[in-house]
Amino acid sequence: MFRSVPTFTKILAATDFSDDSNHALAYAEELARRFSAEIVVMHVDQPLAPVMVSELSPGLDVSAMNRIAEEQRLLAQRELDQLTARMRDGGLKSRGMLKVGAPFLEIVNAAHNDGVDLIVLGTHGRSGLAHVLLGSVAERVVRKAHCPVLTIRHPGRKFKHPLDRPEKPEKSEKSEK
Repeated sequence: MFRSVPTFTKILAATDFSDDSNHALAYAEELARRFSAEIVVMHVDQPLAPVMVSELSPGLDVSAMNRIAEEQRLLAQRELDQLTARMRDGGLKSRGMLKVGAPFLEIVNAAHNDGVDLIVLGTHGRSGLAHVLLGSVAERVVRKAHCPVLTIRHPGRKFKHPLDRPEKPEKSEKSEK
């Protein structure tokens, strides 16, 4: 049975503006060029719960918290605008998308609602307790997305298996005098 090679017309590239995301974004751009696809660069602002804010910054009132959140979103929008403008200058059809909420849910919903053919995102390579507490956006997107998901690990990030033991430094031989 012959299967045709997939083609992509719209690629969603999720970013948190980290080095990991920027590395994945380069893959998304190259795929968009090769397939003449539109690229949607998406950032999800995940607001802190008020309880966390009160613990981190005691005495911070709700209006100050809202002002900080709005400033954060404006900065994110500017960053998205710069990224998409650079891509358009390079000949790509691109646009930015800023959402507020749980990153994996917003990514999966946007991909579905916008008719995306491929999602590209970086992985942070968290393991152990950080993975348990923070979870993996990439892992959740892979499980829930309606379309293929390409996850890119930054080459500087090494996978550490939870059962791996730390390496012990080698003992140096005593030199005789």
